[in-house]
Amino acid sequence: MSKFFNFRSIKDPKTFLTVFFLVSTLSFQAQEKRDLLSSMLNGKENPVAATSFAPFEREEIKTYLEKLPEESQKKIISDAEEALNYNWPAIPATAYLAFKRTGDREVMQQYSRKRSSSLKKLVLGELLEHKGRFLDAIVNGSWAICEQSTWVLSAHLPSQKGGAGIPNIKEPIIDLGAGEIANLLGWTYYFFKDEFTGISPFLKKRIPDEIKDRIIIPYLERDDFWWQGFKKESFVNNWNPWCNYNVMASALLLGSSLDNDTRNEVIVKSMRSVDKFINYYKDDGACEEGPAYWDHAGGKMLEYLELLKNISGGKITLQDHPLIQNMGTYILNAHITDDYFVNFADSPTRLQADPGIIYRYGEYIQNTPMKQFASLMARQTGFFTNPANKSLDRTLHNLCNYQKIKDTPSDKENTLAFWFPQTEIAGGRTHKAPGKGFFFAAKGGYNDESHNHNDAGSFILYHEGKPLLVDIGVETYTKKTFSSERYEIWTMQSGYHNLPEINGASQAYGKNFKASETTFRNSNSELRFALDIASAYPDEAACNSWKRTYTLKRSSSPELLIRDKFELRESRKGNVLHFISALAPTVESGGKITLKETKDKKVALYFPESIFEAAVEELPLEDQRLLKAWQQDKLYRIVLKAKTQELNNTWEYKIREEKQ
Repeated sequence: MSKFFNFRSIKDPKTFLTVFFLVSTLSFQAQEKRDLLSSMLNGKENPVAATSFAPFEREEIKTYLEKLPEESQKKIISDAEEALNYNWPAIPATAYLAFKRTGDREVMQQYSRKRSSSLKKLVLGELLEHKGRFLDAIVNGSWAICEQSTWVLSAHLPSQKGGAGIPNIKEPIIDLGAGEIANLLGWTYYFFKDEFTGISPFLKKRIPDEIKDRIIIPYLERDDFWWQGFKKESFVNNWNPWCNYNVMASALLLGSSLDNDTRNEVIVKSMRSVDKFINYYKDDGACEEGPAYWDHAGGKMLEYLELLKNISGGKITLQDHPLIQNMGTYILNAHITDDYFVNFADSPTRLQADPGIIYRYGEYIQNTPMKQFASLMARQTGFFTNPANKSLDRTLHNLCNYQKIKDTPSDKENTLAFWFPQTEIAGGRTHKAPGKGFFFAAKGGYNDESHNHNDAGSFILYHEGKPLLVDIGVETYTKKTFSSERYEIWTMQSGYHNLPEINGASQAYGKNFKASETTFRNSNSELRFALDIASAYPDEAACNSWKRTYTLKRSSSPELLIRDKFELRESRKGNVLHFISALAPTVESGGKITLKETKDKKVALYFPESIFEAAVEELPLEDQRLLKAWQQDKLYRIVLKAKTQELNNTWEYKIREEKQ
């Protein structure tokens, strides 16, 4: 299923869900057939030949845990004690059916998350205490999860032949959920297989058998899981490294319970599959899916590459490749300040970045700024008091790196400008200090990107480290989010981004609806990003060209100048400009809208009053995901409506900081 496929041509909703929903993304297209990992394979010979795998010994983990602050140790034990009382309820069939019936994926996922988190807490408690107090509960939890009909999340069951709803236990599917559970059970088996043997040989055998039947055998027998990228190379996203990592990790964690030939076959196949993900990425390394997906796209790739390097004794590494370097450092430029990130695509404006993954990526590519940024994020996110708030796999690595992250100076030197030329994301600051002046970012691209919003040409603007003109973000995922009805969701529409409505038309979805003539220039005094967004609109916009230029001026009174130069074939309806504001704007006389005001500064939007009528609309936030991200119950939409219909003109407006 490539980006050339027209999803809207699918009329049957079941068929649509099968081919579209399960990917949790829009379509992709490979950029370059690099095959960096496959090129390291010598014919059929596996250069890894991993016959043993011992990443962390139990005593090593116990030592790491005992070095944590006392409050952290107490929390691990109290969490494990709480999990002792969990009675491992079965997941009802109706929990799976909820997704099919109402589009609600959370009903089933709440059960799955609770089961996984309870087992993780028990494992950590036993690793720390090492008295056997939590062992029976670990046995119960492992057994209950092995008894589970499927490890696949309800939202991903449309990929089975019968479609969404009741799982088909005769058709093992490997999705994100199944992979994560295999990883968790793999670690549980790795640490406690000797205790399991003492309890019952059947218990020791159960976890390996389930992982083989549900994960290893289907992985090796099938080439048609879309995320593998073997059938249609363009059809990959963050699922690719995420699933491949979990498959390879669980195969390695089974140790002697899996024969060497099978294990090595998994490694070789995973290398060829992850190549499809690396091939897809553009040279600039930007994450089209947005920074919220970075740690499960670039971050999961890092986990995979790091593991591959370790089991090959350092023989297989891509740490020096420019693309891998760029994929890592992208997260530095996507960061604005505090927990604010550039939130294009399906990203929230606030993000708890994972310090452990950022640090490990910095170690892998030997990048000091990334490691220092990880230390900064660790201090901002409470990492040092709660390093165990991720999956068991990531928690174990966090424990290993805990002291190194703590000993690393916390720092981030912001660049005045950044530019991802292939992905067409630009941005910059008027001052390197995050709490001073403006931060600006804008995007070109096309309206068929991963987790796409119809927003080619949109921008965000922050002032003194706080959001001013913004990207709303994304609501809680439902069945509608990844269906033919996606663009009925208001947050996905260009009318709720900082973009024009041309002749009454909003931007359209599809690979052909895109920005063109994109240019970027930066100097000491200003940053300039220009593009033509006419082709992002459908034919009814009757637009020959709409050239938008953003100029971020660095001066004692910094400002963002926006210029729209357009030419229409006909004028059917007056044009409208939209700006989404985080703060309540005040429309004043003289073509001025105050966006922010303090006792000593004011930030205002100036527009030609002779051309536009100005109004402000409230945008109530009711969705829990948006409320959590914004920590307020409304945003605002500034509407500038052209008073007359024109075939061509040049409009200019600016956002300026002024001293009171």
